[in-house]
Amino acid sequence: MTLRFMRNKLVQVEPLQEGRLSVSWRSEDDLLCAEIRMKVRLPDLEIEAVEGGVSRSVHPECAGASSLLAKVVGVRVGPGLRKIVHGLLGGADGCEELAEGVLECCNAVILNFTLPQIRKTERGTEEEKKERFREMLRFNPRLVRSCVAFADDSPLMQGLDL
Repeated sequence: MTLRFMRNKLVQVEPLQEGRLSVSWRSEDDLLCAEIRMKVRLPDLEIEAVEGGVSRSVHPECAGASSLLAKVVGVRVGPGLRKIVHGLLGGADGCEELAEGVLECCNAVILNFTLPQIRKTERGTEEEKKERFREMLRFNPRLVRSCVAFADDSPLMQGLDL
């Protein structure tokens, strides 16, 4: 028997002129089709508006879970976010797929601000690049293991011994 599974996931962050960010997330595979559109207010990174939903899922509780997204309005991207989002959107009456989608949107917001710093580390010799990257992580140690870009097995983290 041949098994087949394909997943497409897209997260985009776009700055808006009125001091906000627009974040869109879409995940589609053989089992799930979900999307989220979110507005985040700067500088406090507060979720200002969110909409979306699940159009296909193996979990029946996710079919009508789009109304749950309103619960995260007012939540700030910051400490305790994972616990807060899972408390509001997860559990027996929630939808874990939407909770993970909101968290991926928030990770994209964080990466939107860290990408310029990462690009600065790309100039110079390999040793200079690693030292600038180490310095950035020393300056903001919360970045380590905060998302896939800073996971232990990420190419960015290889050889840094942090």
